Amino acid sequence: MYRYRIAAAGLLTLAAAACADAPNAPEARPTEIAPRQSVSDAVVPGEVLVKMKPGFSITDLTGRADGPSFNRALASASRTSVVGVERGAERAEAERLMQDERVEYAEPNFLRQPLAINPKLWAFYNPGGMTAYFSDPADSRYGQPLPASYASVLDADMDVVEGSGAGGSPVVISSIDTGVDMDHPEFTGRLIAGKDWVTGDNNPEDEDGHGTHTSGTMAGSTVGVAGVAGAASNVKILVQRVCGPNGCPTSAIVNAIYAAADYPGMVAMNLSLGGSIESRSEKEAIKYAAVTKGVLVIAAAGNSGSGKVGCPACDPYAISVSALNWSGTLTTYSQYGSGLDISAPGGQLYSNTTDEMGIWASYLSGGYAMLQGTSMATPNVTGVAAVIASKTGLRGNALRSRLESTTDDIGTAGYDTKYGNGRANLYRALTGTSLGAGL
Repeated sequence: MYRYRIAAAGLLTLAAAACADAPNAPEARPTEIAPRQSVSDAVVPGEVLVKMKPGFSITDLTGRADGPSFNRALASASRTSVVGVERGAERAEAERLMQDERVEYAEPNFLRQPLAINPKLWAFYNPGGMTAYFSDPADSRYGQPLPASYASVLDADMDVVEGSGAGGSPVVISSIDTGVDMDHPEFTGRLIAGKDWVTGDNNPEDEDGHGTHTSGTMAGSTVGVAGVAGAASNVKILVQRVCGPNGCPTSAIVNAIYAAADYPGMVAMNLSLGGSIESRSEKEAIKYAAVTKGVLVIAAAGNSGSGKVGCPACDPYAISVSALNWSGTLTTYSQYGSGLDISAPGGQLYSNTTDEMGIWASYLSGGYAMLQGTSMATPNVTGVAAVIASKTGLRGNALRSRLESTTDDIGTAGYDTKYGNGRANLYRALTGTSLGAGL
């Protein structure tokens, strides 16, 4: 029985795109790459989200000469609208509108950020036993196999056994991200083109690569969790683009959550994005998905390394995910803290070696790349959830309970704030048994 190592699959094609701009490497391992620091929550210029109390309409505010302008409505289930205000005065205008007795809440249209950390690679390490090579042509060691010492680090896989999820039933998950490379061979016949909530059209094509990578991790046919488990043919992905060049507006994220929650057959949605503050509109959308519709909302804990879970992963109805390195411990960049739910491999890369490597998955133009971050850990969990749902028929709270109760307990015994309920383990979730350490 083959035990799949998440980072090992797909190494037949080297991640040259991820390595192209690496500097010359010294022989000794340098200081670890600093993770991208958390960005204070920026806002969409000139926009505020407003929800009116029952019995009142947004036109009660926007119909006056001294009021804000009506821009657009969000998903009908939210009763929230985007209104136009003076640029630079978004927070002040939201506070002013909150004083109106007809307004339930008003808040800036926050900009979230995708939560991947771009790698600067010199070498691959493959804990699954396949041959990997130094990968930068500028290195004198280019093309040479890695030394045996690179195989000494224990990996933090999720016991994804080849074919273990075959024979299930069709399910749908949603990518709420930068879009997906809609022609990528990893997803042939399994992508559902949802909305591009940034541009407003129905073409959620990925221009960044982040969403293609996260989608490949959870459901790629050859390198993803569902694919290796034999369940890819049963997993379709509703692709929704919510992130543009400047980030991911709350208004777009909220619309995507409602759309995913209402989509037939939906079992889980992946949000590999975040900020530091949870908005009211996000909170309502997540509750609608999780409670009203029984759809899991799985979100990245964040990459600042702080002891506080980022948002919207911070929501109690969301499943928050921290990232593990390949020694099975928390990465230095991963956020953690009270309310963390589960952990999964997110990779941890170094500037001249990747003996604790990143996550290998699909990328733009039909290619593949190695990335690290809580963005990469989160779709590992979403992929596990998809396979469990397909194979067992579990949904909603029952699916969440199976996902969280069949983890590998790492760190402090029982629940803890670094690993939550533990590391996701698909094999145990499907069979109730473990493969055992070191297999």
